[in-house]
Amino acid sequence: MFSIKVKGKPNPKNSNLVKLELVLFQTDYPRVTKILDITGQYKDWDPKSQTFRSGSPDAYSKNRSLSDICMRYQRVAEEWTTSGRLWSPVELSHCFDRQQTASQPETRIRTVSQFINERIAYFASKERIKNGQIIVSNGTAKGYKRIFRSLKTFTTIVYGKSLSSYFFKDIDAKFLSDYAFYLKRRGVENGNQGNLVTNLRALRALCNYAAKLGMPGAGIAAFDSLGDMIKWPETTSRAVSAKTISLLENIDRSLFSAKEQLHLDLFLFSYYTGGMANVDVCNLTWDCVHEDKIVYERIKFPKTAKPLLIPQSRALLRKYEGKGYGNYIFPVFTRKHTDSKKRSTRVGDFSKAVSCTLSKACRILKIKEHVTWYSSRGSFISRMVDDGNSPYAVAEMAGNSPMTIWKNYYKNTEREKLAERMRAVL
Repeated sequence: MFSIKVKGKPNPKNSNLVKLELVLFQTDYPRVTKILDITGQYKDWDPKSQTFRSGSPDAYSKNRSLSDICMRYQRVAEEWTTSGRLWSPVELSHCFDRQQTASQPETRIRTVSQFINERIAYFASKERIKNGQIIVSNGTAKGYKRIFRSLKTFTTIVYGKSLSSYFFKDIDAKFLSDYAFYLKRRGVENGNQGNLVTNLRALRALCNYAAKLGMPGAGIAAFDSLGDMIKWPETTSRAVSAKTISLLENIDRSLFSAKEQLHLDLFLFSYYTGGMANVDVCNLTWDCVHEDKIVYERIKFPKTAKPLLIPQSRALLRKYEGKGYGNYIFPVFTRKHTDSKKRSTRVGDFSKAVSCTLSKACRILKIKEHVTWYSSRGSFISRMVDDGNSPYAVAEMAGNSPMTIWKNYYKNTEREKLAERMRAVL
């Protein structure tokens, strides 16, 4: 979880003036401040709204400048977070710096392949603490391995050169155009999108980070030539209707094995607890369960979720009390899963099994909607919003921002009811 705020205090050189600082915060890191070159009378500064009071000299232009500055850093932080990149407030504070000071040490120049391999090694051993557990950033390391393989194949096939001969200065507009065409062609051959956006954005993030470390020629200006190719396509929510959820809740359990019944329970628990992600359900421990809610840090996203406990989720907690290994709530892991890498593999296998069970249930119930474990998140969010609940309250339970739940998860699944309300109003 991160925040970007503006703090004002009396200027030491002139107490009548306000000294403004940008305060950058992220969980598990110390706050970092950056002095802003905007000032005014200290009496005109409102610390609660973090703006100059309306009616004070140049309040509108100063407040707009402050808002623009915050939004610039906000966009960078959200982009880094969405791409899965691990970053610190210090790094964010320098994201718009373009020149190195003379006091900085000379940068060791690396090839693109050397740089990627360093990132792979770094993330393969980097540990984080989530909900009292040690988590290794293995997923991020895998992402770097994928872009390494993709670029290596591309330079060999298209240019007849080894990736080890390329430096960041070589990643120009032509290189990017050729790489994008290569990915598109591979996608056509394989009947998919060729991971076009994923690979281009991963390469841009790599170049951006290399620029921060002073790699000669590294930067992201050339990526502007890609236009919309580097933008994420519109996200389609995987939410399913309340009727489908009800059918799954009341299905004849005798048609399923004990393991398959566990799979159904895991899906329903996700739905009852804010659309909790599969990895978070599997790793959930009793320490996260409080009197009236569950509080946990999302493993794949730097947010804390706080879903309220309802009778259905309480019943499932009672059902599996004492059945999970160690302090885990659900019987997913065993004594064999001794580290986060093994647990990650186990979660992947379990997720496939849950989806297979849901497909079986849909065949039995003749449900036409495509239901996967991931459907629980959009379904919870959509139903809560349609029921008139505040998006801010729903976002807090889901562990997202209101903007994210609207953009990625909300879907009107009750069109008939909406049509009835429209007829009544119009």
